[in-house]
Amino acid sequence: MFLGEYIHTLDSKGRLTIPAKYRDRLVPGLVVTRNPLDPCLLVMPLDEWERRTHRLNEMPITSREVLMLRRLLFTAAEDLKPDRQGRILISQRLREIAGIENDVLIAGMNTYLELWDPQRWEEKVLEPMAEGHLVGDLFAALGV
Repeated sequence: MFLGEYIHTLDSKGRLTIPAKYRDRLVPGLVVTRNPLDPCLLVMPLDEWERRTHRLNEMPITSREVLMLRRLLFTAAEDLKPDRQGRILISQRLREIAGIENDVLIAGMNTYLELWDPQRWEEKVLEPMAEGHLVGDLFAALGV
């Protein structure tokens, strides 16, 4: 499971150090791609990526929505393996997609991670949440 949030800084080469508690799950490899809904990046262990994309591959490519989702996910995707220090290279292209410059907010999303520019995280997630938007009814539906 990927739980919690951390802020790490990219090194001069654009490498991100993955939090130690997440590293074992990512050793076999991972995929980084754009989030089609928000200005951030998705990081998925290979097995999670394969499970999700298998379902997507079963959907008809004649559907405009499926075709757009495939374009958004696959064209930006990069498969990576962490180095011995637990770092991954976030390409300049992906950093630009997410607006990431130096600091990266790493958000654990249970089965995957999101990488955010901390200011965008504040604007898109924390401010609306503080105002009670978005999740109240869904949270209640979970019985929590």
